[in-house]
Amino acid sequence: MMIQERFRGLLTALLLVTLPATNAWATHRSEAEKAIQDAKEAHALAESAGVASPETAEMIQKAEGLMPSRQFTKAQETAMNAMKQDLFAFEQSKGGQVDQTKDAAAQEAIGAAEAARKKAASVNGEWRDTAQFIKEAEDLAKSGDFDAAIALADKARRQGEMGYEQALRERGATFPSYVTKQK
Repeated sequence: MMIQERFRGLLTALLLVTLPATNAWATHRSEAEKAIQDAKEAHALAESAGVASPETAEMIQKAEGLMPSRQFTKAQETAMNAMKQDLFAFEQSKGGQVDQTKDAAAQEAIGAAEAARKKAASVNGEWRDTAQFIKEAEDLAKSGDFDAAIALADKARRQGEMGYEQALRERGATFPSYVTKQK
């Protein structure tokens, strides 16, 4: 009994030391609410410059819609993406310079990813996350984060290529007899 209590105490101490004192893996309601408020302010700023996008307004509405279901992390992420896009559009309207080379490289990478996704889909080999990665890459490019957009588009392109190859390799594959139902 004494050993079990010591073990339990040691385990508790170990968990307290190894786990962070904060809930860093989850977003608190107040953090999501702050992100939504910041996104609304950025959208108002973009509207005042005449560069607000209906897409970012929809993103803010989506973030607000996630709050009742307690999806605070997703709401915060969505609101922050909207805010980044609106702030980038505002900066551009005030004469900010876009790195045309990086922008073109991001658009090229996104186009290549979409082509690879379509090729994989043509043989029923599209992987689950490929289209979502492409959408996220487009959003990153819209907010001026061209390097991250290129990286994510490259990941989506590789998934499309591998999905296509996998579908071709497995085209004539059959299940072994021990997997199929026998009568």
